Amino acid sequence: MNTSSGCIPDAILFDLDNTLCTFIDAKYAACRAVTDYIGTGDETELFQYFLRPVHSFEDPNHIFDYLKEKGVYTPASADHAARLFEDVKIAHIYPYPGVHDTLRHLASLGIKMAIVTDAGSEQARKRMKKCEIDCFFPVLITPDRSGKRKPDHTPFQMALRELSVSGTIWLVGDSVRREVIPGQELGFVTIYARYGDYFAQYNPECTPDHIIDRFSDLLSITGLHQIRS
Repeated sequence: MNTSSGCIPDAILFDLDNTLCTFIDAKYAACRAVTDYIGTGDETELFQYFLRPVHSFEDPNHIFDYLKEKGVYTPASADHAARLFEDVKIAHIYPYPGVHDTLRHLASLGIKMAIVTDAGSEQARKRMKKCEIDCFFPVLITPDRSGKRKPDHTPFQMALRELSVSGTIWLVGDSVRREVIPGQELGFVTIYARYGDYFAQYNPECTPDHIIDRFSDLLSITGLHQIRS
């Protein structure tokens, strides 16, 4: 365990999807809208297409492949399905309870904050704006900027450079593989957002410094809620 976790950090790096805002539920809603539109299949079946390694997790080609499999593909239907999917997905993305109050308190303490996500820049900024959290994050690191995806160390190191910060760094995320393990390798205080991990897999070799089941627990487990600006 990292013994520095009791002090005010110099910076906090956050994952975005399923850490600051809902995402998997939104994706299921979008899948349901598409299957309702084409009149066949169901949202769980379509969602499984996005888990295939043939395209990235947000690539609309998953939808096109699904339409072809169902025998309903046309260029017009594919275009409409892709736009429908994106519209419904963003409409169902919300910040988790306590996110705004917690971020405001962290900002009042002068703690620098950045988002490190595997979403593309355009997608990430849409979600941040929808959740009204963009004002808290002067730095956003995405694969199209860093050239790498988590758990590679490059995106996290790029975030620190752009924040111009070193010292005690906290990393908050819902994935043991993509956040906790690289965070430990980099010497960060790791905070596992268990509430957002839809694909949790037990890893006996990895113990995060903290586990939270609500976003607002970020303050109480560290004592930051007792500190005023």
